Amino acid sequence: MQDVLYSGRKNEMFNLRLSERMKEDIRRIAEMDGISINSAIVQRLAKSLLEERVNDQ
Repeated sequence: MQDVLYSGRKNEMFNLRLSERMKEDIRRIAEMDGISINSAIVQRLAKSLLEERVNDQ
């Protein structure tokens, strides 16, 4: 994901439970993009929420 939808500013801490497989998939994607697992998760959430807002219009 090259479009940065997450600024990296520390805002709110949130614990998240993931299956080992999902965590490994996200880790691999984050590594390929050169970003942290946290950033990869936040970027995907931001993209999903943005797409949902656009589709609701």
